[in-house]
Amino acid sequence: MSQTRSSSGRAPEPTRIGGLRPSQMIHTFGPGAVVDLPSMSVVVGGIDGWNIHDTALIAEARLLDSVRSLPGCARVSELRSPPWMEESPNPYQQWAWVGVPVFPFPRWMRCTGCSRLAPVDYRLFSLEVNRYRPDRSYWYHDMCQGRRPHVVPTRFMVACANGHLDDFPWVEYVHQGGSCPNGPPVLELREAGQANRAADVRVICKSCGAQRMAHEAFGDQAWRNLPRCRGRHPHLHQFEDGCQESPRALLLGASNSWFSISRSALTIPTDASRTDEIDQKVEERWDDLLDIEERVVLDYVFNRLRAGRGEEQRLWLLDYDPDDIWETIERRRIRIPGTEDNENEAEETDLRGPEWRAFANPEPLQTDDFKVRHLPVPEGFENTLDTPIAVDRLREVIALCGFTRIDGPDDAGVATRIAPLWTESPTWLPAAETRGEGLLIRLSEPQVQAWETSFERDPRYQQIVEAHRGWRTRRGLEPQLAEPRARFLLLHSLAHMLIHQVALDCGYSTASLRERLYSRTPDEGDPMAGVLLYTASPDSEGTLGGLVALAEPDRLASTLRDALNRAGLCSTDPMCADHLADEAQDTLHHAACHACMFVPETSCEHGNRYLDRATVVPTLSTPDLAYFI
Repeated sequence: MSQTRSSSGRAPEPTRIGGLRPSQMIHTFGPGAVVDLPSMSVVVGGIDGWNIHDTALIAEARLLDSVRSLPGCARVSELRSPPWMEESPNPYQQWAWVGVPVFPFPRWMRCTGCSRLAPVDYRLFSLEVNRYRPDRSYWYHDMCQGRRPHVVPTRFMVACANGHLDDFPWVEYVHQGGSCPNGPPVLELREAGQANRAADVRVICKSCGAQRMAHEAFGDQAWRNLPRCRGRHPHLHQFEDGCQESPRALLLGASNSWFSISRSALTIPTDASRTDEIDQKVEERWDDLLDIEERVVLDYVFNRLRAGRGEEQRLWLLDYDPDDIWETIERRRIRIPGTEDNENEAEETDLRGPEWRAFANPEPLQTDDFKVRHLPVPEGFENTLDTPIAVDRLREVIALCGFTRIDGPDDAGVATRIAPLWTESPTWLPAAETRGEGLLIRLSEPQVQAWETSFERDPRYQQIVEAHRGWRTRRGLEPQLAEPRARFLLLHSLAHMLIHQVALDCGYSTASLRERLYSRTPDEGDPMAGVLLYTASPDSEGTLGGLVALAEPDRLASTLRDALNRAGLCSTDPMCADHLADEAQDTLHHAACHACMFVPETSCEHGNRYLDRATVVPTLSTPDLAYFI
């Protein structure tokens, strides 16, 4: 990460102040997110300020077609990795100049010596940079009581559900919405009482004597004590007019200050019905061919390879005829939006359907990024399961498309509130690719249809649907959109049970395991009923096979039985078993809690919502609705 620092009469120069992993820039600290460093805090700048020459192209055509359907992404033609280079002990090598721009935020800071509260723009504070240890860089108040005490960011900021973020309005807040009557305000921030809470601080105006406790800015009616949202996007250095959302005070580091909106796709063979080896190889190795845009370039590459001077990763080209390779490249070339009609747009934006067909194909095609095996159904589960699938090799690409604040992205209607990553309409998006292994559990479609017909008539299902509608209505969203179907509740609950059990059996932590749900009823299209549990790593070799080993019939049977037995009784029962969804309390789950079903945010696609143990196994309060009896 590099902070932009300007000096009088000079152009801004980057200053390295820390580091992030590329995957963190997609999941946790993307553009618009506040990064709380040891001695300062910063907001990550928009992607239009990233140096595209420090990024690498990532090929995944299906995902690219899908992200174009999101608001503001119609012109996206590329997916690229965030700028990153491996560090070395020498801070004067090239890696030290590769990074993403960040800016001080909150801009209001407090001197630890005199408690003076002022923004960076007042130039009261200076930045000390440690080039050899960027994490030790800090702001200081020069000549404060004859010393140079550290300056720390204030722990408060304001945000709204439209994705805006702003500094806490200290001047307006302490003066009850007005300004200081005695001229320029001089503010101090001091602890009050025992300071048991972060908000137990008092802001004081030394110019006029006004003072106010910070905790008055928090609570259900606290928006009355705050000015209207200014529509600020600090990562883009711009303001949007006309925001009608009420701002909310947040603590620095609050988990609801930034939620990534991303889309992911697994790399699958181009078409389960095609067997053309060249087509599959070009699809699989598309990263090696992205820069070959003319036939003369391809001929040059072949000539260098034959002479032994070409790149090693392209040696596979020599196994094929150049004419066939060029013809396949032209067919495969990623299309730029607006240059060509997309006849299969609806199909290409369906990410899960093609993956399900590739997995379920009786004779699945195999590539370096997609290797699967169909295994026998475990003994004792012949009536409830379909053929399980061991996924020996998979590749996942995740693209960051935007972000939200306050409310998480698991809500289907949140697309109307996506905050932008850019100032103008982007032509590329940041993405990350990982490789790993997995296990696909498929349920018997006839059995699932019979079960969901019965479950959807039960008041228990209707109650979670009503809670879903009320929860969305309170947020001004279409209440009947994205209603959870019965099979989705079943699959989601089963996935969480298996994540906990697999973590015990194969040694992975629950945070390193992820779910990918394939849920679709017959009236929505080709039916799907399956759960993919997988783990992936940015390393090109992927993971070590501990998860896929559980797919063997004997081990899978044992894992399933243990998971179902553990889920039948929770340590917090009967409270957990009796719990029902309640939109007033923001709980969209029935029998589920941290002791039995909840998993880390990195593992769940839906924020631990829409869970119910009773759909999978009998519970103390609901013994007769379970799929597995």
